[in-house]
Amino acid sequence: MHSDSRHDWWDSLVAVGGGALVATGSALPWMSLFAGLQRYSGLSGLYGRIAFAGGVLSVLAGLVIFVRPARRLRIGVGGLGAGLTLFACWILVGLRDTTRSLGHHPFMLARPEPGAFVVLAGAIIVTALLLPVRWRIQEC
Repeated sequence: MHSDSRHDWWDSLVAVGGGALVATGSALPWMSLFAGLQRYSGLSGLYGRIAFAGGVLSVLAGLVIFVRPARRLRIGVGGLGAGLTLFACWILVGLRDTTRSLGHHPFMLARPEPGAFVVLAGAIIVTALLLPVRWRIQEC
């Protein structure tokens, strides 16, 4: 357990905030076709649902950290964040390849949308739980 309740509050905030970003990003559009007329959110596919589940899991773990802090739980949630970060990077590579291949079609006009990028940002925030406490919180 942490000796300072500020650290517990901070760890909880990081897990809840990052997880909420991941869940929100999976609900946002990831790709649009026909110059934005048709948008596809992450939740319309399996990968978006997996990212959403990871975000919800991070939020729930953040609430548990607030109530009952434990170093192992913090490291586990940080590991979840690292896994989500790798997953989001893999999704972005696939999204880039898909939009490039559809970009050659004159009527598709495929464009990436912000959802997958928001998932990546939230996952990076959750991964910050792996950093030692003294690096994450500067003492005043």
